[in-house]
Amino acid sequence: MSIDIIQVSLILAAVIVLFITGWIRMDIVPLLIPFALFVTGLVTAREIFTGFSSSAVITVAALFVITRGLVRSGVVNRAADNLNRLTGRSNRRLILAGTLLPGVVAGFIIVTATVLFFIPTVMRMALQFKISRARMLLPLVVSCLLGANLTLIGASHNLVTNSLLQDELGYGFTFFEFTPLGIILLLLAVLYSLLLGWRLLPAGDPDKERQEAGRTDLVETYGLADRLWELWVGEDSPAAGKTIRQLGLGERYGLFVAAVVRAEEQMPAEGKELKIGSGDILLVLGRKEKVDDFARGEGFFVAGHPREQKKFPLSTAELVELVVPPRSEVIGKTLTEINFRENTGLSGIALWRDGKPRRTGIGNIPLREGDGLLLFGDRKNTRGFEPHKSFRWLHPPRRDEAPPELRPYGPLAVLILVLVILSAALGWLPIEIAAVTGAAAMVLTGILQPKEIYESVEWRAIILIGCLYPLGLALNNSGASALLAGQLLILGSHNPLAILAIIAVICLLLTQPLHNVAVAVIMTPVALNAAQALAVNPKTFVMAVILGASAAFIMPTGHPVTMLIQRHGGYTARDYLKFGAGLALLVLLAVILFVPLVWPF
Repeated sequence: MSIDIIQVSLILAAVIVLFITGWIRMDIVPLLIPFALFVTGLVTAREIFTGFSSSAVITVAALFVITRGLVRSGVVNRAADNLNRLTGRSNRRLILAGTLLPGVVAGFIIVTATVLFFIPTVMRMALQFKISRARMLLPLVVSCLLGANLTLIGASHNLVTNSLLQDELGYGFTFFEFTPLGIILLLLAVLYSLLLGWRLLPAGDPDKERQEAGRTDLVETYGLADRLWELWVGEDSPAAGKTIRQLGLGERYGLFVAAVVRAEEQMPAEGKELKIGSGDILLVLGRKEKVDDFARGEGFFVAGHPREQKKFPLSTAELVELVVPPRSEVIGKTLTEINFRENTGLSGIALWRDGKPRRTGIGNIPLREGDGLLLFGDRKNTRGFEPHKSFRWLHPPRRDEAPPELRPYGPLAVLILVLVILSAALGWLPIEIAAVTGAAAMVLTGILQPKEIYESVEWRAIILIGCLYPLGLALNNSGASALLAGQLLILGSHNPLAILAIIAVICLLLTQPLHNVAVAVIMTPVALNAAQALAVNPKTFVMAVILGASAAFIMPTGHPVTMLIQRHGGYTARDYLKFGAGLALLVLLAVILFVPLVWPF
């Protein structure tokens, strides 16, 4: 064994240990790889940063920009919001809807973005239909990870593997070459979750989860934990079509309607003749037992407390907080006098003064310097509100991911994505050129501002790919990949099918503690060397790398999205193993049975 092989093996082992143990932050570890490779002489200075000019890095960066355009124009949000139309009241239909559509979407935009925008909808459905969110979030993530194989651009490690293949052989995969296997894997994920997987996940306590979902610091701070409730009007609610007066909230139940939100518009709750419609959100003040009585009688869903802005809001409305600064022009005036609700669409719920909250008659209290105001409103209004000199933010809303003024651009954003896909799929342009042109089109059409190009790129992913890339070169140049391939040949008795299975198993195991991009960089050169030694189709073994690295769901550390849902689903490491082990075996079986059919040896 040469000194070069020993050195690159030690560097590889150190990278794996650091990824697994977390002794150094995961996004810092890749930055140390170029130095280690250069000082050991395994890679030349010219080769060190070739990864940053690879087609994989360029394409991934451009896809982040295109995804941002789809998000800002409301395309992704609309897809997530329309998920409710596919559901029924059975658990199985909920799980079907929460896995199939997100899995398809993940084949065309970044997996992390897909999961981020479907999580609020899936959690809302879980609350509404009283199923534990733990039984829906992990199936959502798994379907997205496997659905990413529907196209070449679905996952970053697909592009990395394809780039390494092109560098070595001069050709790669076509845009839709993955699709047959991607369909099979997505259907496996959906059917597994539907028939068996959800039963392996914690049943949880939906009622407790509903209470936790509604609990916020602002509600507790203002002493509204037992007074303020958000109600949703169900599709079959007998209240639909009735006016606020006809509902008799005050006369019959002793409740007060503070605000009504309808399709991103805040309605004047004072209007007793306002007719309630399906999907409306009512903010109600009153005791919990009275709210429950009203909800049962009129077919409302008690969602809990309205939320201050969190990462995964469950409705279109939210709580924010303002403070009255010195020399403000509103000092001495009331909210009613300045027509605050009419001008802003926001409702004053409570006021903080002299170290304690005030919860009644807020609109008629003259404001003082230092007063805190708790406001409720639709996200369109909270995020469109400008305090100017009259107020200052204490708890501001998050930036609106899809502002109303950009939503008419949704069809144009979809057209840009379709043209990128067609250009790459039909061979009009290389995938990296098509993606970069699509990113530029998002700016030129006004969907994104120029500065958003740089804000939208997930630089940790770019650095991970760019810095890991020369490690693959070092494995190849040193002969380590050939040595590992030789061991595979011995282990598999030179049987192509056995070696295919071994490669898939190794990739599946490695991707649990490592990022699948790292697995692609490590194992693609090994797969290519094994294919060359056996004189078989290199794409066959490379597909085993891609699909094995996609099954990153047996451990919470397998992929950023599996870690993302851990707290929200209340998962333990055992839950991931129970759910993921069976599906991982099915993925391996699919690789062994179907990869040789699509890419014969």
